[in-house]
Amino acid sequence: MKIGPYRIYCPDDLSRPWFVWWVDENGVRRRVKGGINRARTRAERMAAALALVERLRLEGVGEDVGARLVDWIESRRGELRRKSYQTIRSKIDVFLRWVGGRPVAAEVVGEFFEWLSARRSGCTVAAYRRFLGQAFRAVGAGELIEGVAPVRFSSSPAKYFQRHQVEQIRDYLAECDPVLWLACQFCYYCFIRPGELRLLRVGDIQFDDWKICVPARVAKNGKQQYVTIPVAFRSEVLKLARRRPAEYVVWVSDPLKPVSVNWISRRFRRVLDELGFPKEYKFYSWKHTGAVACVRAGVGVKELQVQLRHHSLEEVDKYLRQLGVADLQGLEANFPGI
Repeated sequence: MKIGPYRIYCPDDLSRPWFVWWVDENGVRRRVKGGINRARTRAERMAAALALVERLRLEGVGEDVGARLVDWIESRRGELRRKSYQTIRSKIDVFLRWVGGRPVAAEVVGEFFEWLSARRSGCTVAAYRRFLGQAFRAVGAGELIEGVAPVRFSSSPAKYFQRHQVEQIRDYLAECDPVLWLACQFCYYCFIRPGELRLLRVGDIQFDDWKICVPARVAKNGKQQYVTIPVAFRSEVLKLARRRPAEYVVWVSDPLKPVSVNWISRRFRRVLDELGFPKEYKFYSWKHTGAVACVRAGVGVKELQVQLRHHSLEEVDKYLRQLGVADLQGLEANFPGI
């Protein structure tokens, strides 16, 4: 009798011992009796065997590591943010597709990371190690990934657009894709992330105060926050006042349905490819472009922190340094010559 990865050996002759057996991830056959042979009748013995199987299942004993990984991430689906769930689930799926049904052992995990390292950046490999490590430890198989050395890499944010690039993209989108151009402006002026923007409704815009409420259901950190609508962007935003509050700001076929999770980023990537921009430029480049423009225009760091929704001035300073922006105007103008 088979139940998941377990099999109950149950001969009709009750003088012969019953047991539960399975094949572990190393291909070794395991078995356990667990006291089921103390039962006198076949029905009692079967009930004891089924109870043993349930106990083994709850303890995760004998189950294939791949199945345990999938069960674990699905059990966390309601607890994790949607993006976090999708990130971890996608990495588990990639790993299991590569494994292809083989027993998951430490050697197999090591081979997977060798394969991945030859095809992906250090940042991506490090993310796989972090998230798969979390999953393996959660199902009691952390030792399988301990032999994978941590990946050293230096990450850098997407490049910001220079003025002539902004004009090139603006002219193209204003004519060919005004919906996407509106999304770009929300990211540039208000620093609203694409994952937040796709869920932003017209009713979240406070036209009287020229502010946007980023609700907790939308915000990346799960907290309701507000951003200002700069004067330069207000005429575009005011056009949305004629629409119903329940409508989404960015929509394609139905204003009452949000666009898909990666619609904004992927659609903009196609535009960048068509215009010949390399991979260092992304939709997120609009946020960086807006931040750099603010610094160059003399906007105070505290005001920028509020608009960026960063938790500290130190975080803003680190962010700007990653972009290669610093307040060096005085140094540039007054540095003494030799």
